[in-house]
Amino acid sequence: MVFGIVCKEDDTKALALSGRVLEWTKDRGMTCLIEDHIADFIGCGRSDDIWNNSDLLIAIGGDGTLLRTIRMSSSHEIPILGVHMGYLGFLTEVMEDEVYTAIESVIKGDYINEERIMFNATLFREDQAITSQDVLNDVVINKSALARIIDIDVWTNSTFITCYRADGLIVSTPTGSTAYNLATGGPIVHPQVDAIILTPICPHVLSNRSIVLPDFQEVVIIVKSGKSSDNIYLTLDGQKGYYLQAGDKLIVKRGERKAVMLRFPQRNYFEILRTKLGWQER
Repeated sequence: MVFGIVCKEDDTKALALSGRVLEWTKDRGMTCLIEDHIADFIGCGRSDDIWNNSDLLIAIGGDGTLLRTIRMSSSHEIPILGVHMGYLGFLTEVMEDEVYTAIESVIKGDYINEERIMFNATLFREDQAITSQDVLNDVVINKSALARIIDIDVWTNSTFITCYRADGLIVSTPTGSTAYNLATGGPIVHPQVDAIILTPICPHVLSNRSIVLPDFQEVVIIVKSGKSSDNIYLTLDGQKGYYLQAGDKLIVKRGERKAVMLRFPQRNYFEILRTKLGWQER
């Protein structure tokens, strides 16, 4: 098995741990590839392209690092082990002091490949596709601090849902339900539920609340207001962003690709929720 190590470029703690993991794997005769900025940090030679030559990726950092890893490797659906070194992270599976035990479990085959659905988001302007990308967490439309309230029409298939007048709108996967969606009052949805979650951000009409749709439906979003000076922004998984204009159309649907994340039998989803959210134990 060929391991690949990914970490945040400007995080010295994550870079240092990446170097220690590299040495640990080498001492045990394993093949391990690293990103170029890790090689530069520890002063060793650069390795082969990890996105095309790894059997398993170790993402060291926070949820942002894991999301970048998924974005870069999604075409190959490489399994990913997330190592937590950030703040409040729901995607990373193991803590810093558990990394070597986790790798040993992987070598023994004592792990679970958990598939997570991804959404495909395609942005159209004047019937021309501007971008089309897969996301694991969410698709977010929001405004800068000085922009006015945004008018957004939302349809599912050919059925009109509503026109949101709000600071923005979050279209979340079940995996992303514990991210921005949760912070804005949206529901927590188990990652194995096939659903699309729509959550308005600070809606003008207080009765506007989150809606959970089946993920076989297609969500069509049309920006009704906005110009380039209004700074209305589309963000995909917090990784890529695009300015929006009035008339832009965004189509969000279940994608064909899946993210593959490593889990271990001794830890379950609700244990992670209890730990991260500080829920009371029995």
